[in-house]
Amino acid sequence: MFLQNVRPAVLPQPVFRPLGRVLVSDDDPDIRQIYAALLTEHGFEYIGTPAGAGPATLALAAQLRPHLLITDVNKPGLDGYGVQRAMRADPCTAGVPILTVTAMDPWSEPRRPAPSPLDDYLLKPFTFEALLYRIVALLPLDAAGHDRLVERARRLPCLEHFHPVTGLPCLHTTARLLPAVTAAPGWAAVSVTLARFPLLVRQLGRPAAEGLLARLGGIAGGLAAPSLLVAHPGFDPQIAVVGPAATVDAAAAELLERFEAVRRHSARAHPQLPPPRLHLRRANDSAGVALELPALRRALRG
Repeated sequence: MFLQNVRPAVLPQPVFRPLGRVLVSDDDPDIRQIYAALLTEHGFEYIGTPAGAGPATLALAAQLRPHLLITDVNKPGLDGYGVQRAMRADPCTAGVPILTVTAMDPWSEPRRPAPSPLDDYLLKPFTFEALLYRIVALLPLDAAGHDRLVERARRLPCLEHFHPVTGLPCLHTTARLLPAVTAAPGWAAVSVTLARFPLLVRQLGRPAAEGLLARLGGIAGGLAAPSLLVAHPGFDPQIAVVGPAATVDAAAAELLERFEAVRRHSARAHPQLPPPRLHLRRANDSAGVALELPALRRALRG
């Protein structure tokens, strides 16, 4: 009787903190819907330019200051390259990273603007995972933000099981296999990353930089063994090698030795630039428990 007057407590809804505000300029409404669904479910705030119009894109960018602009190149009126030039000329938007999506390699296009450290491109057709790798490279995600992105992605279906450049298994495979690989005591993990990869992209161009990353992935993949997991733990170029400590250490030493040939070749091809370097971080079994992916990512930052 008394319960009739009791109202259920209303719990506050968690505040949505987007990983970044992404402005999308594309004249295809179906493509805009795909961007909206995929970006939102991965934790980004999506803003679409009506009809993908160039002038409206510039107005929205100046008003909202997005963390990233994704623009198609070929569209009526002011095309993607025109938008890019106008954004770089406006002090309000000059610092916004721009990802241009095109069916042609822009490094060979005469109308492409001079490359900016904030610019990148993606060739059609592409998988959404490939888009996420580009977004992560352009957005200033800190470690906590990248962890949030990885956790969201883990709960979503995996559409592409391999890294688009290295061909190594993606984070979904890492998350699935990691507990079994670290179940027995005595495991170790090493992360291998091309040092300052975004800078390599700007200095060498996307094709050459990704060529180095592909070579690194090929070397790492060649070390794979039944007891070793060699895969990506996130959306950055980091590669994780996990397994018995002695096997992991031997694999890391062989990887460094084999990558030295890549360094020498790069030094001959680009004598004006410092040769590529690797960053290695190591974690080992200190607690005697099987790892989940978030714990591995934290351990390899230590």
